[in-house]
Amino acid sequence: MFKNYFKTAWRNIRANKLFTVLNIAGLAIGLCVFILLFAHIANELSFDRMYTNGNNIYRVNMETTAQYNSEQWAELPNAVGPAMLKDIPQVKSFTRLVKNDFGATASLKVGDKNFVENGLYLADASVFTVFDFSFEEGTIAAAFTQPNSIVISTSAKERLFGNQQAMGKTIAINNRDTVYVSGVYKDLPVNSTIDCDMIYNIMDSWMGQNVSWSNASFETYCLLQPTANIASVQQMATGLINKYVPKDEQYYTRFMLQPLADIHLYSTNLRQGYSAKMGSITTIKSLLFLSLLILLIACINYMNLATARSQKRAKGVGVNKVLGANIKQMLMHFYTETGILTFISIAMGYALAIILLPFFRNITGSELNNANLYSTPILLSLVLVWLLVTMVAGSYPAISMSRISPLILMNKSKQKHSLADLIRKSLVVFQFACSIILIIAVMVIYQQLQYITNKNLGYNPKGIIAVSIKSAENDQQINTAITDIKNLAVIENVSVVQSIPGETESGRSVRKLATDKEGFPVKTCRTDGAITETMQLQLLAGNPLPKSLSQQDTTCYVLINETVAKYLGYKTPQEAVGKNVISEMSENASVITGVVKNFNYQSLKDDIGGYVYYEMNRAPEYLRTLLVRYNTQNLPQLVQQLEGVFKNDLPNTAFDYKFLDTHIQNRYAAETKTANTITVFSLLAIFIACLGLFGLAAFTAEQRTKEIGIRKVLGASLADVSAMLSKDFLQLVLIAAIIAFPVAWWAMQQWLQNFAFKIDISWWVFLLAGLAAIIIALITVSFQSIKAAIANPVKSLRTE
Repeated sequence: MFKNYFKTAWRNIRANKLFTVLNIAGLAIGLCVFILLFAHIANELSFDRMYTNGNNIYRVNMETTAQYNSEQWAELPNAVGPAMLKDIPQVKSFTRLVKNDFGATASLKVGDKNFVENGLYLADASVFTVFDFSFEEGTIAAAFTQPNSIVISTSAKERLFGNQQAMGKTIAINNRDTVYVSGVYKDLPVNSTIDCDMIYNIMDSWMGQNVSWSNASFETYCLLQPTANIASVQQMATGLINKYVPKDEQYYTRFMLQPLADIHLYSTNLRQGYSAKMGSITTIKSLLFLSLLILLIACINYMNLATARSQKRAKGVGVNKVLGANIKQMLMHFYTETGILTFISIAMGYALAIILLPFFRNITGSELNNANLYSTPILLSLVLVWLLVTMVAGSYPAISMSRISPLILMNKSKQKHSLADLIRKSLVVFQFACSIILIIAVMVIYQQLQYITNKNLGYNPKGIIAVSIKSAENDQQINTAITDIKNLAVIENVSVVQSIPGETESGRSVRKLATDKEGFPVKTCRTDGAITETMQLQLLAGNPLPKSLSQQDTTCYVLINETVAKYLGYKTPQEAVGKNVISEMSENASVITGVVKNFNYQSLKDDIGGYVYYEMNRAPEYLRTLLVRYNTQNLPQLVQQLEGVFKNDLPNTAFDYKFLDTHIQNRYAAETKTANTITVFSLLAIFIACLGLFGLAAFTAEQRTKEIGIRKVLGASLADVSAMLSKDFLQLVLIAAIIAFPVAWWAMQQWLQNFAFKIDISWWVFLLAGLAAIIIALITVSFQSIKAAIANPVKSLRTE
């Protein structure tokens, strides 16, 4: 019986080539998108689920006081982990992780070669047992038994030592510490949030030896007993604050436990965190919605095209029923036909997904590879999708056409299917409403990214290259390098700073009076007197920081922004100049030399907070970066010249640099990738919808062949006939636009809430999106309209 269903269905598929091509193309593209997005989503959801103790591992986060805007931080003081292990019985073990120099890259020297390393961490020895490390050289037990030990990944070993054994080899870190390799571990999985390439024993550093409840710079992971009560552990952890921290030093209010499996996707609300592998559950939900939407649009195409052909197939259904076919058999017939088309589409879509995988990786930043597409879950999901698409796409055509009465054989007139027409029109409206929403989304996202790119940040990042000098062996090397760089013809200015804006500044407080218990949180950055010119900051009042200081000068000079001046109570910037302010950089009051206009040192997602540049002798922070303002378009030559200076003046330091404007744009990498993804797949969704519209226009023109012939005989022009055939579809697009506009406005308003600085959605965006949809629809149906309009009316009137 099934063999007959298959043969009949295959015969119908081959007999209707246009129908077959349109449906296979639409379904194949929709399924290709679905496969790629589903594989990407599955990969994102798999993060950190490979660890044996994963269900019992939690990262400890904390919430700050209202003074610090009640933020949630992923980093804690280094005293929290040891205190939890000591005071909370349900804590089995803990480990702390902190990146080299609180997030900066490291300069390594191996033999006579220098390397830049971005994956150097300090951690407790327990990191190897809390997480599942597998050693290729050395053992977990002996990894940190000797002082100044470091373990490295297989990739790091190959990069530093090639094919040689690494055990016992020495590495110089930042020209300060010399360590020896005590182990080599297998590379951590790509879907692991923990992204260490090298791990140095934290107990060999002040970071582990000097336990403090103040400096919140350490990620802390706890391994709990399997029977632990999470709420109870959180409550006891929060109780440690009152137990160990004096009231006037408590800038955090509670500790929260975050499951390891949630860290990758549920950390966008947290400040800081060292891992570069951060995702977003909001993005995942958006991509899942987009993939299902595109698949649904492809299914709607099939339903529309199948029901549009119901009049042509009505007599065939009638004959089958007269010959004894029942509704069940007719349903099986139509479902078989849909199943065959869907199977072919899935095969083509799967092949297309494999071919387009590199392109997908480029636009999304995904780490997918062919192995992900060959995985069992993906292959099983394809079987499930085949069944679901067959049932969803084939349901309405099968039910609609299987109910056609055998009396159709006695009726020579065309059948009216008002319900079918209504459903078909409703589905077209749905498709184009989705398309218009996607067009508006793409336009708004693009406008916001352009706004971010072109907004005046309050300083000029273009034309600045930041070069790390934290590994310089002494001040003489730095001063010599600065002099030689200034002598280059294309250099306008050079400043030495603790940090580039928004990277590794210090978090401190300033106070109006020494007696104030609560201060105002600010970011502080040590620098020199040239910073105003180099950064092109707008000085509102006063003077820049001093160009030089005498050795006897003990004053701390500060350059504050408008936000700090406002907190201090000054009505104008001029009032603040020369006044004293209580800061944490110096035991004595600091002197305000000038006030600069507020500048966006952080992402435009955040409001502008307090910022203080300072200069003083014997400062608590190191100067770690050169900001070099240049005036040339020949960037390769500039980099080559700067590298030459470093090789001469800092021979034991790796040349580590970044262009400041590129670094700032990388803050919005996630939004850029999201915009690219939505743009590409929105275009595909619109293309799929157009395939369906093209097919509907073809069948509509075919059904109205005689009417068109009569109108032409009576004098209708080409334009008249084209307008007649296009009018109905344009009405549907207009209805779709009316539905889409409010939905799109609400959705994009929600997305823009992620930014402190954002655009206003203009009315013309909706007008342009509506016009784009109308033009797309016109272009799509125009071919069939013109083809029908220029046909010979004599042939049209002969058509049955």
